[in-house]
Amino acid sequence: MSIRIGLSLAVALGAAIGFASVASAEMATAPKAAKPKTVTVTGCATKGTPDFCTMIKGPKGANYNVTSATPPVPVGKKVRLKGTVTSDVGPCFGTTLADVKWVELKGKCPAPK
Repeated sequence: MSIRIGLSLAVALGAAIGFASVASAEMATAPKAAKPKTVTVTGCATKGTPDFCTMIKGPKGANYNVTSATPPVPVGKKVRLKGTVTSDVGPCFGTTLADVKWVELKGKCPAPK
């Protein structure tokens, strides 16, 4: 009878250790990073504040900082661009976009006010 109890305890202990190690391995795995948000904007780039900043208005009044684009987004030209939203903070106001790709479109931009 005592051998049976001993074996039962050994099996139960082994199962408990197995479950604990699986749970611990799941907890140690880093959560998946959220996929970066990309935006596409069609409009006219303008100079920002300070003057070296290049900005473009997006839908619903969003203001995007596209200063990091290479080649630079042309100010005063109609463009369609795509970029990745970042959490970067700098001297230019608005949401900063990285990995900006753009193409010039036909059409005129309104005269600056």
